[in-house]
Formats: sequence, C-alpha cells, structure tokens
Amino acid sequence: MPDEDTKDGFKKIDELFKREILVDKKLHNLLQPFFTTEKERGEFIKKCLTQIRTRRMLLRLQWFSEVADDLEKIKANRPALKLIFVMAMAEGLTKQEFGKKIHSKDAIKIFFGYTSQADKNILVRGFKRALTSAATPQLRFSSIIKILYEVRNKAVHGEDFWSFFFLTKKEKEEFIKDGYTDYGLMTAGYLGRKNKKRVSLDLTLTYEEFRDVIIRTAIANIRSFFKK
Repeated sequence: MPDEDTKDGFKKIDELFKREILVDKKLHNLLQPFFTTEKERGEFIKKCLTQIRTRRMLLRLQWFSEVADDLEKIKANRPALKLIFVMAMAEGLTKQEFGKKIHSKDAIKIFFGYTSQADKNILVRGFKRALTSAATPQLRFSSIIKILYEVRNKAVHGEDFWSFFFLTKKEKEEFIKDGYTDYGLMTAGYLGRKNKKRVSLDLTLTYEEFRDVIIRTAIANIRSFFKK
C-alpha cells in the first residue's frame, strides 16, 4: 500500500494535470465553436474534471479529433482514414461506461443515440442514395451510421480506404457561390446486414460538418454523466 507521502505526491500531480487541462489552448480552440460563451466552455471543462470517467472522455474527444484533423498533413483528402479516428473516439467514449465487453458496433450505436434531432437532420440531408431506381433516395439516420461504420472497418483492415469521400469545404463554397441549389459528390459506401453491398452515394456534406456533428454528440455523451 502506498504511504501518505506517496498519496500526497500523486494528489499534487493530479491537481497539476487538471490545471494544465483547464488552460489548454488547443482544447479551448477545439471546443470554442460549440459553446456560446467562454464561461460556459470553462464550466464544462471543470465539470469534466470532477470525475475520472468524464475527464478521460474529454481527453479522448480532444486527442482523436486532433489526430483525425492532422491526418490531412500526412495523407491529403482521405476521409476514410480520418473516419478511423473519429469513429474510434465515438467508440472510446461509450466504452468508458461499458468497458471492453461491448462490441464496437453496439458502442457506436449507443454513442449516436445522443445525437440531437438537428444534427440527425444534417446527416440525413447530406447523405443520399445515388444511381438508384428507388422512389426515395434518402437514407435513414441508422443506415448512415452503418455506412460510416463500414467505411471505418474497410479502412482499418486496409481493404478500402480510397473509395469514400466527403465534399470538400472549398468545393461546397464554390457550388454555393456559383448559385447551385442542387449539387453533390458521387462516392461509395457499403450497406447490408450480413452480405455488405457496395452502394453509390451522393453527398453534400463536408468532413468539417460531419466532424462537428460528432463533437456535439460527444459533448452530449459526456454531459449525460454529469447527473450520475
């Protein structure tokens, strides 16, 4: 058993670590767009630090988001590789409650259970089936999550990390500037229960827009633990 001096030492280190998190500029920059005021953002971070579980969730949110964003410097325009880390963040936050015993797919499903209706609408508007004879090319929110999960799986296992793309921010800005109201990007994903089939997709969503949905959902996940 550690003696009192050792315990005091650990406590001091822990307090120093918390202070560093409170003033971490990168963390504040990441969260800034998702909070109305600096005070609100600071209070959220402070609440995260009151429990070891929510602190870990906050740090996973930061670390995985930063890695996903920085992948552009390593391999440009490969959203499927970014999805590996974005979806890993979603899975990691859920497993803070359920541990490793929960399957990755179930963890992802639980994570997206905290997605707001407004953000669900963003994804549903951004994803459509392309080259289909179906009367309604719109995809359900649950189907979109399954597609994203399969893109992540293909990329993780090196099977396909090049077929899936989001519309780039620059492309979308140019479409809007030129007055287009009907535009999108043709790409591909996989959908199905047992035998996953390749499906053509028409996306009007950018990586940045998708990432923001994920971060808002992550914040909602973390907040759910403030009451526990």
